[in-house]
Amino acid sequence: MVVSYDSGAEGSVWSFFTITPFLLFKARGSIVPSLFPQLILMEGLSVLAVYLAEEDPNFGEAARTGTAPLAILLSFLLVLKTQEANKQFWEAISDLTTMCHLLRSISMTICGMVTWEVDADVQVHAKRVIRLLALYSLAVREFFQRTGKNATTSSEQMDRLRQDVAALAGDTEWSILYPGEDKRVSGSASSHDTTRPSIILFWVTLSLRKIMDYKATEAPIMNGLLVQLAAVGSCFWNMDKIDKTQFPFPYCQVVKWLTIVFLGILPFSIAAVCGWWTLLFSAIAAIGFFGLDEVAEILESPFGNDPNDLDLREYCEALMSDMELICHCRELKLDFVLKENEKVDFSHLLANYDKKKQFHQHFKRQSVALAQSGEFSRGKSGEFSSDSGSRVEAGKDDGIRGEALDSVMPGAVHT
Repeated sequence: MVVSYDSGAEGSVWSFFTITPFLLFKARGSIVPSLFPQLILMEGLSVLAVYLAEEDPNFGEAARTGTAPLAILLSFLLVLKTQEANKQFWEAISDLTTMCHLLRSISMTICGMVTWEVDADVQVHAKRVIRLLALYSLAVREFFQRTGKNATTSSEQMDRLRQDVAALAGDTEWSILYPGEDKRVSGSASSHDTTRPSIILFWVTLSLRKIMDYKATEAPIMNGLLVQLAAVGSCFWNMDKIDKTQFPFPYCQVVKWLTIVFLGILPFSIAAVCGWWTLLFSAIAAIGFFGLDEVAEILESPFGNDPNDLDLREYCEALMSDMELICHCRELKLDFVLKENEKVDFSHLLANYDKKKQFHQHFKRQSVALAQSGEFSRGKSGEFSSDSGSRVEAGKDDGIRGEALDSVMPGAVHT
């Protein structure tokens, strides 16, 4: 999961002293350790620049003049690169969470809106859909962990990813997902880095077709399921686009060159003025410029194995947990809680809500008064329609009368 850290979200005069030190020196996920080579190089250049400046006080004047516009240009380019990478990161989170939500929604519809009792085959296909959706999430996780520039190199992780997929895939399905191999072949020894997750969505479609053949659900509901299934595939391909599409090479190359040139000149441009403080200022500049560049490259591919990348395993496990609970809840008889003739009343929970305007309380009192007077009531048995003269069936909803609705709407114009 993305590295979590304490923050002053609640606000406190002591947060700077209680939170900032831990934030500054937190090691896991920090970009600073990966900058040690650049820092060592910068400190070496700084020492050289100080010695040269002591021998010749005018040394570095030309460099001092040239670094000012270069600093502005480089800052602009780095900020733009980091912002675009940050945008990609949040877009990736959005697609991942949307995909998980859609898989949950499909599971709820299968368990809640499909009549499993129509035929034994309906129950078989419904459960198969749930299993295939979970299998899809595991296949997606393996796909992103084993493809792209940030693919895992750990044999142990490769094996675990493949074992998770094998736990939910049938033998026939396995032969299609990983042609020419059986489940005994480990992920690290497999000739297939991953499989095509879209195949699994097609299998889900086939099972939905079988459910529709038995008319176990209505056509509009099935149409909604297919729309959601297509959206799941769209999320996957957008995630793949983010993961595989790097920042344009020419832009990246220019930023690297300018960063190296600027930071290489910087110690010589400030040594005459700063003296041995040059070492500190050069180190800070190196962390800032090299650090932002490294951060941008981490953010643009968020499905890898860096501590700051998204933990797909955690998302998949939470998804499968919810799907399993949804299936179990299908068989439960839920509580009614309210008494048979009791009205829905949350007053005991709304005592502190909207104390100034009290719209809820006024609306409730007014609606109760109108209902008791019969002015704000629905159609009654024996009532005749004004236009046709036909008797309205007992208990039939006749709708809310316009004049009654006007009487409770603030600012309504009465005619």
